[in-house]
Amino acid sequence: MKKSLVALAVLAAAGVASAQSSVTLFGIVDASVSHYSVKDGQSQTVLGNGGYNSSRLGFRGTEDLGGGLAAGFWLEAPLSNDDGSKARPFDFTRRSTVSLSGGFGEIRLGRDYTPTFWNDTVFDPFGTNGAGTNLISTIHNAGGLVPGGLGLAAVTDGNYVRASNTIGYFLPPNLGGFYGQVQLGLDEQVHNDTGFNSKAGRYTGGRIGYANGPLDVALAYAQSKTFNSATATVDVNTLNLGASYDFGVVKLFGELSQVKNDVQQTGLADIDAKANGFLIGATAPIGAGLIRASYSIVKLDVDGVSADPKAQKFALGYVHNLSKRTALYATLAHVSNKNGAAFTTYPGGNAVGTPIAGSVNKSSNGYDFGIRHSF
Repeated sequence: MKKSLVALAVLAAAGVASAQSSVTLFGIVDASVSHYSVKDGQSQTVLGNGGYNSSRLGFRGTEDLGGGLAAGFWLEAPLSNDDGSKARPFDFTRRSTVSLSGGFGEIRLGRDYTPTFWNDTVFDPFGTNGAGTNLISTIHNAGGLVPGGLGLAAVTDGNYVRASNTIGYFLPPNLGGFYGQVQLGLDEQVHNDTGFNSKAGRYTGGRIGYANGPLDVALAYAQSKTFNSATATVDVNTLNLGASYDFGVVKLFGELSQVKNDVQQTGLADIDAKANGFLIGATAPIGAGLIRASYSIVKLDVDGVSADPKAQKFALGYVHNLSKRTALYATLAHVSNKNGAAFTTYPGGNAVGTPIAGSVNKSSNGYDFGIRHSF
């Protein structure tokens, strides 16, 4: 009898423990036939893995600590399901965080999405995926802006989508629709008091927004130190404002963005290179499907360049949901370039060894036809 009571007590304790903790396996497998062409004779056809949503495999979990506190983790790896060669289930470069949350909000540590990227992807009808990705996002992934000097062709903002070694804080969700976050990415350089100390790799950013009913609007700012030496520094400063409004029959999106490379060199004139971006888009549900459309434009302003390079992009797509987890999709896109711009419809992230290169003042076309399954 006593043994039975002990066994029941152990089982009851185990049941309480399992109720207080949870671990979830999740993922997305997305595959598309994608084609890109440039009006100089180039073309490229690939089997992509992110035409609608980026392929991934992840684990996330929470534990109820009592008193309103909870601990959580999130480990998310990229998948290259086009050939399987880069399926990296233990390379959690998409996200790897541990957190503590409660009535005060959430403190999150690790590699995470940046505040400014959230605006670029949330207020893009195509979610910065596939051939329809807006040019505001492309300006980062294309290698940044030409800074001049330093012997560099371009400066890439490695902290655009995600930043490593971050300390983040998120406001609690019960603020009447207001939300926000701040994030600091540590440079992890060795600092001392004997001379110059590099801060290359440091990221600081924040986002504040309001979402209530059909309206969502957010402002974000960040500074990423991409290059820092005793004789030169390059800071990438990003400021964007995005909004959406859901009328039911149609949801409208808009974003204003500025990306600026601030180049300072000892003994030489400072050089600024910036890109001003604009996006307007819409989605419209039709039965089991969703129509998506967007128009984006970027205009570059580089010191010492007489004509400002300019590009605009039109994208149109349709998603047909076969179920809650499986969807078919198609996207068509066109980019036109002026005054030395050379953008293409290639979005990046498709695990292509040598992606198609743009050609100055030549237009580009692209399409995706694919299937997305989530679990």
